[in-house]
Amino acid sequence: MELMNMKKLILLVILALTIVSCELFDSNSWDRARQKAADRGRTCYRYSSGYVHCEDADGNNY
Repeated sequence: MELMNMKKLILLVILALTIVSCELFDSNSWDRARQKAADRGRTCYRYSSGYVHCEDADGNNY
């Protein structure tokens, strides 16, 4: 019985990871996120080191 519950749990985790990973690779979602950021006046800069620096319309850094 315990082994059966463990199998169900593992299958549930695999399903959840599959759904999340598919959402991460969805280009439409990323386009909407970029558009929302642009609408708010947020500008982000990416450096070759991998660092991302963002500023909002008021000049606040984060």
